[in-house]
Amino acid sequence: PLDLEATMQLDARVVTREPAAPLVVADWKIDAEVVTARCMHQLGEGAALRVVVPAWLHGLDWAGDPFGSVPCARRQAELISRLCRDAGLNVLSAEIGDPDPLSAITDALFDRSACRILLFAAGRHVSASHPFGLARRTERLTGLAVQAFRAPRSSTAAGGRRFAVGHCEGRIRVVPSPTG
Repeated sequence: PLDLEATMQLDARVVTREPAAPLVVADWKIDAEVVTARCMHQLGEGAALRVVVPAWLHGLDWAGDPFGSVPCARRQAELISRLCRDAGLNVLSAEIGDPDPLSAITDALFDRSACRILLFAAGRHVSASHPFGLARRTERLTGLAVQAFRAPRSSTAAGGRRFAVGHCEGRIRVVPSPTG
C-alpha cells in the first residue's frame, strides 16, 4: 500500500487573514462628523473598522469626467479616518472606491472580509425599505448585514450648484488683511 502522507510536502508558510471588521461606506458629500459619531455609537471605542469612500458621481457636475470626484472622495476618506482615530476607533484601512458605490463595496471586499457594512449617504440612496435601494442591493450582492444611515450633507460640499469648479472645496471666505 502507498503511504500518501509520506509523499505530501507541507509548505512552511502560514497564510493568515486579518479578522473581519465592519466596512464603513460613506458618500463624500456627507458630514464626516456624523459618520464618526454613528460609528462610535454602533461599534464602541477601540473597535476596528475599514473605510471606503466611493468617488460617487453626483449630478451633472461630472459630465465628461468620470474621475472628477476622486479628490473629494480622498479628502473625505482622510477626514473620516482622522476623526475616527481621534475618537478612539481603530481604522485598519481607508480607501477611495469606484464611482459606482456597489462596485466600490465589492472591490473593498475582494481580498478582505467584513462582518457587516455601515452605509452612510444622503437621500434615497440609503433607503432600506426600497427594493432597489443601495442598502438592499448591497445585502443581496454581498450576503452581509447592511445598516443604512441617512446623513446630512457636509457644509463644505457644494449643494445644488451645477458645473461648479472646486465643488468639494467648500466656500472659501476671503478676509482682507489688517494692513490693507
